[in-house]
Amino acid sequence: MNVRPEKPVWMSQEQYDKQYGSPNETIVKKPTPKPAEEEQSKVEEVEQEGDDDKKELEKPVFKIQKRKHQRYDSEERRKKHQLHKMREEQIKRHEIDMTANKVVNVDQIIRKHYNERTFVAKRRRRHLSPIIKLRNFNNAIKYMLIDKFTFPGNVVLEMGCGKGGDLRKYGAAGISQFIGIDISNASIVEAQKRFSSMGNLDYQVILITGDCFGESLGVAVEPFPECRFPCDVVSAQFCLHYAFESEEKARRTLLNVTKSLKIGGYFIGTIPDSEFIRYKLNKITKDVDKPSWGNAIYKVTFENSDYQKNNNEFTSPFGQMYTYWLEDAIDNVPEYVIPFETLRSLADEYGLELELQMPFNAFFVQEIPKWINKFSPKMQEGLQRSDGKYGVEGDEKEAASYFYTVFAFKKVK
Repeated sequence: MNVRPEKPVWMSQEQYDKQYGSPNETIVKKPTPKPAEEEQSKVEEVEQEGDDDKKELEKPVFKIQKRKHQRYDSEERRKKHQLHKMREEQIKRHEIDMTANKVVNVDQIIRKHYNERTFVAKRRRRHLSPIIKLRNFNNAIKYMLIDKFTFPGNVVLEMGCGKGGDLRKYGAAGISQFIGIDISNASIVEAQKRFSSMGNLDYQVILITGDCFGESLGVAVEPFPECRFPCDVVSAQFCLHYAFESEEKARRTLLNVTKSLKIGGYFIGTIPDSEFIRYKLNKITKDVDKPSWGNAIYKVTFENSDYQKNNNEFTSPFGQMYTYWLEDAIDNVPEYVIPFETLRSLADEYGLELELQMPFNAFFVQEIPKWINKFSPKMQEGLQRSDGKYGVEGDEKEAASYFYTVFAFKKVK
């Protein structure tokens, strides 16, 4: 008699029959083997076990591998990155529009941009930069300008000092004290690290977070009594264009300069060439809503066509905003035209007399014969063009050699 346990409610009949057998199945009793048969059976069992082991060994081995989602993951990361980038661009576009409409101050964007650039720059190798030749050219210009107006023992104030990229240049000039002020605290922190790593600089360095253009410098330097004012040189490299957001800011900047300088001291710098900007704008017709030009290295875009509609003249010498993009350096940041005659006129009001104003290309051609043997072999190589001459070429030429000019004012009263 086939006695089976009661079928659980959760088990199907098919599963139950499979596990406990069907009630119609006949139980066949295996006959008891004889002793001789038992021995033979054992031998057969051993042989069978050996065959089973052999078969087991012959079976192909299948490794269970975790399914990789590399393509899926990379695609998801790419989509997320694109979405994040699009949101950032929308935010920046909104900030630029707010700045263009004078709703917010440009300082907010500038501070954010240079804080971010400091973080990005730390993760990149400088020698792999696509604009390394342009960087070398700009550095050569600054070496020449700084050396021309800075003398041993001088005290130097650098407005917008950034990450301290010119510390070695001032060291070569033999100064005794360097006061660097920048609106980006991340840049100041990086400048301090840079100075700490330069064990061969034997002059005092004071680095301060502050606004050189919108506030009195007295507020920023008050906690640093070791600053030796008045200075021999005030420098503003690639940053003075932010001061021309308004007449008030431009005047505050020049007041900071003249108060910081001793009689006979120099105010030097590098700025976009307003005449070159005019030249480019004059080639654009009135029907273009947002006049723009550039190449693979840089791009300039004005927010409106007011210049063309005003018979190719700026409606005001202040607040003429454009966005500037430079490969691997500046990401569509608002800047302002500095009409040079306006700068010269304002400087005169503050006791500053023009000593030098020259486009980069002309200044480089004038100074390079005196300098080429002073530069290190690495710098010489970095300045060499494909034709064997020195300077920049191709797209980089317009972005640096033509777009910028050097200046120097002397404090006479």
